[in-house]
Amino acid sequence: QRRVREAVVSTQSTGEIRFKSNLQLTQLNKVLKVLEGKKSIKSVRPVNDSKKKVYMLYDTQPDSSLTGGAWYSESDFEAEFVDILGRQTLTYLQRQRSHAEVTHSDPMAAQRNMMVDIKQVKNFISQLGISKVELEEDEVRQILES
Repeated sequence: QRRVREAVVSTQSTGEIRFKSNLQLTQLNKVLKVLEGKKSIKSVRPVNDSKKKVYMLYDTQPDSSLTGGAWYSESDFEAEFVDILGRQTLTYLQRQRSHAEVTHSDPMAAQRNMMVDIKQVKNFISQLGISKVELEEDEVRQILES
């Protein structure tokens, strides 16, 4: 089990873990199952190859290139979630613009005050409470660009 766990630390693919641990596939699968049961390691299915399993330490957070980030749930693209976020963000930006236009008679001042940055949009989305995960700034940028 120790050899397999060490192999998981240094690599993620089953083929490389098998090579580094020097175990037969059936033995390796049993050890992997035991380590998963002990919550020492976990397996993740990449969104771009759902037949493949990638192994990592249990406490390790998988990279968004594997999981698809906030837009995926168990390898399924969450189109409705993305659509809701987009609509809510658009409403927020429109309200910011209206508020700036009403409170400032000078067009230049109004334009300066209607500008928002990624952090403000991220905070707005967080306050909505509709996301189960905290979005990264890059994910908020994706919403703004969509």
